Amino acid sequence: MSCLFTGSNPTTVTILGLGYSGKTTLLYLLKTGQIVQTIPTIGFNVETLNAVTTKGKSFCITAWDVGTGCGIRYLSGVLHHYVNCGKALIWMVDASDPNCLPESVEALKEILLSSSRAREDTADKKELPILILVNKSDLPKAMSLDYVRIAFSKITSGKIAAVFKTSLTEVQTGLPEAFEWLQLAIEIAESGKQMKNLPEPLTAAPNPRSPSTLANKLESWLTRNETDCSPDTFLNLFNSFSLPQWDHYTHIRIAYVILTKYGRKEAKDLIFTGLEKYISVSPQTKGRSFHVTMTYFWIQIVHFGIRNMPVLTTSEGPASSQTSVSSQPGSEDFARFLLINPYVADGNLWLDYYAKDTMMSPKAKAEMVLPDMKPLPNLVVRDAIQTFGAK
Repeated sequence: MSCLFTGSNPTTVTILGLGYSGKTTLLYLLKTGQIVQTIPTIGFNVETLNAVTTKGKSFCITAWDVGTGCGIRYLSGVLHHYVNCGKALIWMVDASDPNCLPESVEALKEILLSSSRAREDTADKKELPILILVNKSDLPKAMSLDYVRIAFSKITSGKIAAVFKTSLTEVQTGLPEAFEWLQLAIEIAESGKQMKNLPEPLTAAPNPRSPSTLANKLESWLTRNETDCSPDTFLNLFNSFSLPQWDHYTHIRIAYVILTKYGRKEAKDLIFTGLEKYISVSPQTKGRSFHVTMTYFWIQIVHFGIRNMPVLTTSEGPASSQTSVSSQPGSEDFARFLLINPYVADGNLWLDYYAKDTMMSPKAKAEMVLPDMKPLPNLVVRDAIQTFGAK
């Protein structure tokens, strides 16, 4: 009834994963708030429920828990029907069973390929957000979050995907943060769908915002980051106007490194001042001008992505280096940031929030102009109000 009175329809999501990963436990924990004794599911369970986000708000979803029966591979030919009927996929992983991780990765890969093929002949070209929940992370010798993230990174590269650590016991962890991300990811995916209403001419160039193009771009970014200089060297090159390239990757890394190093309050001014001076001095930026609204937009998006990164712990799973890991993202975690927030590779992301005429107007170039298509993500809007309210 609460879903009906919110004035919006529930969002349909599909819950999948290998057997004993916690799919049914998750469904009824979200539905009842209690740990329910379950048995292996034959067929499916479906419930409409309210998942609580970090802000305490309810995210109304209809969740389909699809049983794997005699094994997930026996259902590979039909699972895409469930997946493509939803707006997102929740994939459950048993963190206590590292031997099953390769099978879990391969199963998700096959399901995504099957789902993609099934959508090729339809008008639905939406991107499917993928939320990977590393369940049973509270158990001894559970796999670390980064170990699982690296295992899935190849098949999720270029997709709207994130990995969160969870524990579905009397003391639950990770679920509000995970569903906060999922709600935002679905909004991003749906807004991307609206950008593809106009038919492209037969001779049109490849769409720079297509999932395949962005997947290739993200993969090249991750490869580039492997050989890129350290954060401190990168900042020195920025401050001395001698960066090797001046492109979207460089802009995102400038924002990320400075925000993680100095914090948002100080970083905002440093980024504004540094970019304006770099553009006016460096021969790389000849013919370009400093754009206030565009700069502010990307600062907010990168800051939101940083705040959206799951907290690391000192878990010593298979990926652990037997040393403690910082609980907060650092400037050296740029690759991890890209894996969790792949949408930042889309240089035209601002089109989801601003009309082109608005963003390219002289006023937007000279001063901060608010979005006219849709509000920025909630956390960003809150920070923007605090910042400009203080002025």
